Amino acid sequence: MVFQRGYDITVAQQKPGPYPVISSSGVTSYHDEFKADGPGVVIGRKGTLGSIHFAEGSYWPHDTTLWSRDLKGNNARFVYYFLHTVDLKRFDVGNSNPTLNRNHIHDLPIWLPLRPIQDQIASTLSAYDDLIENNRRRMKLLEDAARLLYQEWFVRLRFPGHERVRVKDSVPEGWDRKDVGRPLRRGPPRLWRLSLFEPDTPYIGLEHITETVHLAHRMEQRGVRYEHEAPSS
Repeated sequence: MVFQRGYDITVAQQKPGPYPVISSSGVTSYHDEFKADGPGVVIGRKGTLGSIHFAEGSYWPHDTTLWSRDLKGNNARFVYYFLHTVDLKRFDVGNSNPTLNRNHIHDLPIWLPLRPIQDQIASTLSAYDDLIENNRRRMKLLEDAARLLYQEWFVRLRFPGHERVRVKDSVPEGWDRKDVGRPLRRGPPRLWRLSLFEPDTPYIGLEHITETVHLAHRMEQRGVRYEHEAPSS
């Protein structure tokens, strides 16, 4: 396989376009021109040395990278996964700034399976990558939903039943403002029976692992705990 040094381009030289500019840290911007056809593999040459990136379509490999000019018939995605198993940082020849010399990796002997096996391995690993990405997006949506719910309830004070609750000094009636260290205490690293605690002890257990936990975490970050009691009828 042959890897070539990328092409220098400044932010000022770039024009809005569909082609990713891939630096040693990954996709940093997009440009209206490309220098390499995909699929391709990009290796961090300078700065983030040894980072591995995959390009499905045409792209602009930045000067801080080495890009796959010729994969010699190997599956590009398989090569991408394979290079993650190679410690490229040991070829660092830089002083203050980590640098990878392409001549040092061109003579590196490697053993690759036949193309049909490469295709099977790449297909399997890609499916896992897609699953991981989908889960990451779902987690992002859940985090956004929890953040919006927190803002709705504890910033805008539009919690369920807020129409029937009076607000004084930005604190709803029946709520209390306290330092987070007072009402909250980390549970001990052992099993405890609820009967051992006082009836009014604030408690979060496994049965509460829902959006409530996200809200408690957000409150803890702000150093405030709100306790709400339903208004008596």
